[in-house]
Amino acid sequence: MQFRTTFKIEKPPFPFHHQSSFFSVGSCFAQTIAQKLTYYKCSVLANPFGTLFNPISIVRVFSLLGKQENLWQEGFLKNPEQIYYHYDFHSELKSTKLGDLQGLIHQKITDTQHFLTDCQVIIITLGTAWVYEHLQSGRVVANCHKMPQNLFQKRLLSVEEILENFEKIITYLKNKQIILTLSPVRHTKDTLPLNAVSKSVLRLACHYLSQKYENIFYFPSFELLNDDLRDYRFYAEDLIHPNAQAENYIWEHFAETFFEQETLYLFSIWDKIDKQYKHKPFNPHSEAHLQFLHRLKENLLKLSEKMNVSKEIEEVEQSILYLQKNI
Repeated sequence: MQFRTTFKIEKPPFPFHHQSSFFSVGSCFAQTIAQKLTYYKCSVLANPFGTLFNPISIVRVFSLLGKQENLWQEGFLKNPEQIYYHYDFHSELKSTKLGDLQGLIHQKITDTQHFLTDCQVIIITLGTAWVYEHLQSGRVVANCHKMPQNLFQKRLLSVEEILENFEKIITYLKNKQIILTLSPVRHTKDTLPLNAVSKSVLRLACHYLSQKYENIFYFPSFELLNDDLRDYRFYAEDLIHPNAQAENYIWEHFAETFFEQETLYLFSIWDKIDKQYKHKPFNPHSEAHLQFLHRLKENLLKLSEKMNVSKEIEEVEQSILYLQKNI
């Protein structure tokens, strides 16, 4: 018997290849997809401003990158531990000196702008429609940085508000292919019923955006975990985040949906070579292992015509030289 509910994922009209470059931004699931792309040697930049969960903060990053708005100078803060943060970014962007944090943020903006110049694909993973609004400024913040709760009010974004904000960056991203996806991670701190409300708002916004714009496509990572797999076997110990098996399953569907067949074949070749590369020999100082390394080098050199494996080739060559001197 089949104890799953499978479904067909529509393929977009814009398949990607190995030379495509990707900018992945949003919730922690954005990092998961980026790690897979990095493993397959794709050009990818993931969450340079840290994890961002709500769509307003994600849109604000693109507004900064597109020079549609300036950095919110009043957004800098110093917590009781004398650490500086900014309300528009994750807490991983911090410093004991205000000037250093300002320089770090401006450098990340510049570097990301440069990356986006030749980037073809934007992956946006939305996490929650519940936001914290800074009462004094009336601005939605990306992170409260553990500041007093009375400085903020928690509220639910509307579908219309999300759509209006995305309209601000559509022109800036008009030449990019945009993949919208919904984080499959449940925000249990909001309670499960209110998490369902949040995910529903985000899903509806994704639907309207993908229906309106030809360069926007929705990928159902949320549905793959919660409707297809739908079993705690596929969750981590916290029973909230997907485990490695689930992440691989979602990645396989992502790759099959968006990449050309030639690229999928290239990925499969890399999987085989990578297993050889990570192989632990019984006797690393033997003639047999030396011959194994020579064969591995040949395979890597063939692959290097289509994939950047220069680091692996260099390491194998160093191992070969070492063995040739010491056997």
